[in-house]
Amino acid sequence: MVGYSSIPPSAEAANGTSSADSATYADGGKPTKAPASGCNRNVCVAIICGILGLLGVISFSRYLITNAERSDVTGSTSASTGIPMPKGVNLGSWLSLEDYFYVGPSGASEVATSDDKTVGSCLPPLHIGPDTGPKWNSETDLYANLTSMEGGSIKRTIQIFHGFRTSYLDWDEELAQISNLGVQRVRVPISWCLTDHNPSTDPILGKDDDIPLSEEEEAELERRYTCLDPFFAKRGEQVRWPAVPKTFLASFLEACSRHNLKATLDIHTYPGGTSIGTFSGVWPRRCLFWEYDDPENVENDIGRGLLRDFFAWVTSLRDSDPLAFEGIAGVTPMNEPGHLAGLFGPGSGNPNVKSFLPSLPDNVASDFLAKLGTGNGGIRVPDGPHLRVLKWQSDAIETFRRTTLADDGIELYVNVHESVFTPSLAPKGLDDDEKLEYATGIFGAWWAKVTTPEERTSSIVLDMHRYHAWGPSCQGTVDGPPSGNYTCGDAIATSETLGRCASWAGVYRKIMNEQLGEGARLMSAEFSASTHHSVQHSCTDTSTLRKTYFAQVEAASDHEVELFWWSWKMPHGGMFRPAWSFKHFLHRLGVEGFGPDESEIVCGSRPM
Repeated sequence: MVGYSSIPPSAEAANGTSSADSATYADGGKPTKAPASGCNRNVCVAIICGILGLLGVISFSRYLITNAERSDVTGSTSASTGIPMPKGVNLGSWLSLEDYFYVGPSGASEVATSDDKTVGSCLPPLHIGPDTGPKWNSETDLYANLTSMEGGSIKRTIQIFHGFRTSYLDWDEELAQISNLGVQRVRVPISWCLTDHNPSTDPILGKDDDIPLSEEEEAELERRYTCLDPFFAKRGEQVRWPAVPKTFLASFLEACSRHNLKATLDIHTYPGGTSIGTFSGVWPRRCLFWEYDDPENVENDIGRGLLRDFFAWVTSLRDSDPLAFEGIAGVTPMNEPGHLAGLFGPGSGNPNVKSFLPSLPDNVASDFLAKLGTGNGGIRVPDGPHLRVLKWQSDAIETFRRTTLADDGIELYVNVHESVFTPSLAPKGLDDDEKLEYATGIFGAWWAKVTTPEERTSSIVLDMHRYHAWGPSCQGTVDGPPSGNYTCGDAIATSETLGRCASWAGVYRKIMNEQLGEGARLMSAEFSASTHHSVQHSCTDTSTLRKTYFAQVEAASDHEVELFWWSWKMPHGGMFRPAWSFKHFLHRLGVEGFGPDESEIVCGSRPM
């Protein structure tokens, strides 16, 4: 997950050359491919607040009535809490790391960390602070720093990652909590780097820590439990990704089945990084994925080959591990592809900064645009670098069609983000909300051509993430305008803003109905209650957070948009937690059984 950053990355970061020969899996193989006037102010405010409160009760009551009918879309109203639930929650920064989840009690500042700051301070329980390891920017950065630190080793680094993954989530207690709330899905962001090996039973990892490993044993562990990034390898840089064991992932899926949950496996990262930001896995390096994307040779293209292999593994679980297979809802082939590419290059606010998203070859772009044609209302997908992302996602859909997964009830969730478009594409004079509508229309015209009516209503779902925290017209702040559209605690301005901004779900549905006809499944697999990406500005009072949550969930229910909260937990996230941790948010609402989302480990501390 990442959103618009208030501080665009520096030109140096956008242009930097970082950077090892061919794609190598962890097993050594290669990819197969003003109050009202005329009354006393206090009286007026009291009356207005009373009316707003009544409206909230009416609205909430209506939600209780209708939500049962829409449980397939929104989840359900929790019988124990009376609170409407989203369709799902993300298990973010677990199998694909993001630094701001690990800033410690006093390190929270900006969700989208700028390139001049390093804020990741731990990876518990084995790395808790400066005495146990370095600070970090991203997953590959942490791996490299742990192995190269004084006293570090490949073995110790793998143990740190595995210890973190096995201890982060209680599969029985927490999955039961999620299920009992009426939440139906968990979305699991994962790395592209998987391994067939199992750290829990590995004989080399099982050796006594007092016995040093030979160079050959260290090298063998690196072969088994990391992936060499093929795109940085082409630049002469050894960048390694810590691998997620397939056995571990399958065991988690089995646990989901046992708790009546289904998981979306979201391939959150790819080699080289597909977007800028810490969630790319390679930050602060320049992302390289799209520079080596090969749409003219799809059978040998590395990224497309990785996706084919992942689909093949998922398919294999049907026979090898039916319980794990039963725990899968579907797959997201790529998360927020090309996110923020529109900030760079011709037509952007940084026209002289080379974009990390190159245009398609002319012949491929021409053929693709001809296939897309014209959508309803005369909408045409314009030419530009964004076509590379749309072509990749179109190929992902075709790859999915060639599997048997849809026949087995497995779905495909295709994610797009409007920040891939350069601002100059939109007609002049549009405000931010109108620009979003314009971009949504382009996506609708594309979607109409690359999916069939039957697919759109069943197995292939369009996903557009939406955060108020990055929408200038939707933001609320403690200091109010101009840093935000409203001031925290201003009931009138808050209600007006939320009414308008939550209506995005209706706009989303309306535009897609115009382009696709009625019945297409729509999703927004990431949202939160945050009112601003900076915690220094963001509202943290429970009243505002509650209103923000209810407005979004209700609007999504009204317009049949499947919502997933980002994210379930972040015990080491400090002041990010009130608006981003669902567990902490429920604690704030006073839900029985939910205490503060916190850990006995103090991230960034030194052992006593």
